[in-house]
Amino acid sequence: YALQQVAIAIDGIAVAVNPALEIPGLTIAQLRDIYTGKIKNWREVGGPDVAIVPYARRVEDSGTAEFFSEAVLKDAQISPSVQFAEGTTAAIRQVSDNIGSIYYASAPELVGQCGVRSLPIGNRAEQFIPPYQPPYVQSSECPRYRNQLNAKQFQNGEYPLTRELFVIVKQNGQLEEQAGVAYANFLLTKEGQDLVERTGFVGIGEN
Repeated sequence: YALQQVAIAIDGIAVAVNPALEIPGLTIAQLRDIYTGKIKNWREVGGPDVAIVPYARRVEDSGTAEFFSEAVLKDAQISPSVQFAEGTTAAIRQVSDNIGSIYYASAPELVGQCGVRSLPIGNRAEQFIPPYQPPYVQSSECPRYRNQLNAKQFQNGEYPLTRELFVIVKQNGQLEEQAGVAYANFLLTKEGQDLVERTGFVGIGEN
């Protein structure tokens, strides 16, 4: 039998820093250099003279880490200075407490957080795209107001760190295929896309 993948949602990868860190954003190349150890101080990317403390999840424990390794690091060796967090909650606490820290995760897990700031990311410095809907909601205004996902630029591909999420259909002409097709078709309806967005992901666009 064959397997068919049906795109039903979009996930973005957000990069979080301490809210007190004054930096406009990072390019993909700068992000790669931070996590491979070539850039070690925020002053090298226009920030203050503060040592960078990068956090990540282990590739074997996280699909997001695997995607980051492929899309950003291009499978280059991660720096020994990277500290591995047990989970996103623990990493957010570290970034919130340390002005030099940086961490990446699925955008729905970071963009609405009060204790960290999600950075605009770009392929070039003049093309920074935020993972949140402008204008940015400051930490002082949170949790009364929270930043929301930049759905439009996730959908049109302008935000550079996005990936599609799929339903995988087993094409064997039997009940499994019928169930898979029905499930994928439902998630592509207006009601299904509303449910996708309620889980924190972004719909794939016009249905």
